[in-house]
Amino acid sequence: MTEHFIDRLLAAIEAKHAPVCVGIDPVAERLPEEFATRANSVRAAADRVEAFGRSVIDSVAPLVPAVKINSAFFEAFYEFGVAAFYRLIEHAHERGLLVIADVKRGDIGSTARLYAQGHLAPPAFADVAPQRIPDAVTLAGYLGAGAVRPFIEIARATGRGLFVLVRPSDPGADRTHEFGEPRRFYQHMADLVREWGAGDGLIGARGFSCVGAVVAPKDAHSTRALRDLAPQTFLLVPGFGAQGADAEACRACFRADGVGAIVNASRSVIYAFERADLSQRCGADWRACVAHAARELAAEMADVLA
Repeated sequence: MTEHFIDRLLAAIEAKHAPVCVGIDPVAERLPEEFATRANSVRAAADRVEAFGRSVIDSVAPLVPAVKINSAFFEAFYEFGVAAFYRLIEHAHERGLLVIADVKRGDIGSTARLYAQGHLAPPAFADVAPQRIPDAVTLAGYLGAGAVRPFIEIARATGRGLFVLVRPSDPGADRTHEFGEPRRFYQHMADLVREWGAGDGLIGARGFSCVGAVVAPKDAHSTRALRDLAPQTFLLVPGFGAQGADAEACRACFRADGVGAIVNASRSVIYAFERADLSQRCGADWRACVAHAARELAAEMADVLA
């Protein structure tokens, strides 16, 4: 029987004492100096973004259990960026990391089946390396069960997972997700995710479904209430660092026993070389700055959950 995704994720978190992942969201204009030479073609630009992503993965692999690779930051470079995205997934797997592909797909069932085939299913072609397929993906579930079911079926059969957007970190989304009295829209989405994740073969040995949710920490009361609303739903937690959330705010996304979520940080880690304190500490070694920031992230979350 294929091992359940969340069971694998929890084992990796516990092995590294780090309930965190690093988001690979590279912007060409913010790359370190060695990648900053002006690209004269889209292929060259994609190559530099990929090289940076590989270096970040190498720097954080000993410290965190997973990375979250955002496809949008690669799709901007057309076919060259898409190829780089899949190669980075393979590279992260080779470094022993679990990979969450941040693709946020969500469409009607006939289209969702093809999205699921391209982003989560084992390759149907012999010339595609299985290591290029992520362990989990992010989805938008607003078109209902039909948009999510093809991914659930693949996750159940192959030991993979998915995280459905429930409560985003962007304050601009609050007008949508905080709407409703007395019941908020995000609470309705949490109920749907809990329902979708309760089917046969979806709950792992540790009691969590492979159908998880993306939940940003807001105020502690509403975040804890949302956590309690879906006890078998594992949470992917955005918003740490550059988006304003700290370790204490993220604490409410975890169960009382300190499990049930993984906190993602992107810009605060991958651009850590921009911090004056770290550049003084690490000098010109930007990779050391990234590793230091990843170590800080893991330590902060471990401390607040102790």
